[in-house]
Amino acid sequence: MRVAVSEMTEADLPRVMRLRARAWAAAYAGLVPAAYLDAVDPDTDARDRAAWFRASRGRVTDLLACDAEGELLGWASYGLPRPGEGPAGELFTLYAAPERVGTGVGRRLVDEVHDRLAGPVALWVLEGNHRARRFYERSGYRAEGTRRPDDYRAWGGSVLNELRYVRD
Repeated sequence: MRVAVSEMTEADLPRVMRLRARAWAAAYAGLVPAAYLDAVDPDTDARDRAAWFRASRGRVTDLLACDAEGELLGWASYGLPRPGEGPAGELFTLYAAPERVGTGVGRRLVDEVHDRLAGPVALWVLEGNHRARRFYERSGYRAEGTRRPDDYRAWGGSVLNELRYVRD
């Protein structure tokens, strides 16, 4: 399968948020409360994210992976690390369409991020997300020992731990 990577535009937000909702439902089932996942509204998320998307240009780059017909297969975002977090860059987001997991979409996006950052890269991953952790470890990342609580919108009342991974 040929995968083309391009930079995301604001007009892509609705389809990217739909992909994110499906990816979350698949990847976070059993980790994040089902009621929270069921309540995700991609249309609202796209509207809410538009201002942030515009404001983050120059610090964050969003990449889309699409097939030859333009079907969205995956999404990654990367940029400068958050204050006090060190390495030259950070991988903020990596999602593949659930039916495309294991087909090379995530690998293609991660390789593109690595090529663009050309230096140390950090990321945060939910502690219980073993599949993602294995993927990152195969991509050259290692857990460096830092753990933090992630209360993203309070995950429906739950606080989950994230682990910091680094790739030199």
